[in-house]
Amino acid sequence: MERPPLYPLFLDLASKDVLVVGGGRVGLRKSRELLACGARVRVISPTFDPGFDDLSVTRIPRAWRPGDEGRARLVVAATDDPAVNRAVYANCSQQRILCNVVDVPTLCDFHAAAVAREGSVQIAIGTAGAAPSLASWARRRMQEWLSDGVAGLVDLFERLRGETRTTMEPGERESFWKSLDPDHLLEVFRSRGADACETEIRSLLSGRNETATPPGRVILVGAGPGHPDLITRMGLRALGRATALVHDRLVSKELLQSVPTSCEIHPVGKTGFGKSHRQEDINALLVELARKGHTVVRLKGGDSFVYGRGGEEIEACREAGVDVEVVPGLSSSLTVPAYAGIPITHRGLSRSFAVVSGFHADGTVARIPDAETVVIMMPLHSMKGVRNRFMEAGWKGSTPCAAIHSGTNPDQKVVFSTLDGIDTDLERSRMASPLIVVVGEVAGWAQAHPELAARLHTAPRGGLAG
Repeated sequence: MERPPLYPLFLDLASKDVLVVGGGRVGLRKSRELLACGARVRVISPTFDPGFDDLSVTRIPRAWRPGDEGRARLVVAATDDPAVNRAVYANCSQQRILCNVVDVPTLCDFHAAAVAREGSVQIAIGTAGAAPSLASWARRRMQEWLSDGVAGLVDLFERLRGETRTTMEPGERESFWKSLDPDHLLEVFRSRGADACETEIRSLLSGRNETATPPGRVILVGAGPGHPDLITRMGLRALGRATALVHDRLVSKELLQSVPTSCEIHPVGKTGFGKSHRQEDINALLVELARKGHTVVRLKGGDSFVYGRGGEEIEACREAGVDVEVVPGLSSSLTVPAYAGIPITHRGLSRSFAVVSGFHADGTVARIPDAETVVIMMPLHSMKGVRNRFMEAGWKGSTPCAAIHSGTNPDQKVVFSTLDGIDTDLERSRMASPLIVVVGEVAGWAQAHPELAARLHTAPRGGLAG
């Protein structure tokens, strides 16, 4: 079974007793880290590295004995004897004392993280003991970022937030601070200094306090085709400012986890030919949340304006007097074929393309436009009728096709076929929604170049490098 993630937390060790077993170089390093956090450190070891001469620790010059851990809040075992380390861990477990055996993840109740510190800000990076050197590398990267204005911005926020505790209601205060754009304020802090940044925040506070009810807004964000790293950086920043999230069914769990922990979550997924949320109810929810003062992110798969009904949601918000912002997303109609190694245009094969829905709003099968490549969205229950429309439009039955299920996701599946057999091949493969079908010679080209899709499928998932 896959091991669940560690629960991250910061321990207050100031004036707390901590025991280090082992007086070598590793024990010395651990002792320094613990002292930096204000712990009272005892070190038990028959011998001590000379570096301990400069540390304010209590040295006990002998081998460890059961019971030495007594009053300790936590214990670090760092001897060069595996049997001693195991005995220390076993004894701590019996007494419910947290213990870390250095470099033995299976004998660790906690893992020491690589920590970047600047002012009151700390960022801890952990790998569950799997790759400490990479955690140290990440720490250096984070240290550079913190030192470049972030810590100063945190100090400014802390001071101004203290002032707003007496001038704003709790809900209004939370909404205001989460509505700010940290990227913009950090740029102001770096380029013009702390005073200019404070002036801008105070100006926003002044405008906020003039309004009895804080105005909310709606941001339509395209999440991309499925892979969480295919959202835009602008979209990811909007998620970080959300106080309410209204999301579709196919949005990745990684993106749902990137909103603030206090953000309200409202799933409003739709399922073709199944139980779905009505568009009218979604529109009403967006307006209701914005009127409560929320920064509402409406997160949709692909792009909001490509079969996403984003225009309808904008109309509903505007009619209600709610401000709306649009953050475009990568449309599944283009990115899903690309991720599967299918070029929509290709010299000598296709100079034009069109995107159609499997069904029109009136329930009829899609009309076939005049293009050399046609991308069909959501054709699961209409492919036979769509195939017949292609034939009526003069397309050959031998025209290559490619059906892509769950594009860019780990369970992506691609079936190559022709117009003659695409509907029966779909039934045979038992493909389900979400589904896209590409019709045209470019599908045949992709089938002859499978190595391109194989390379693309090695892309990592969930980095969310905003």
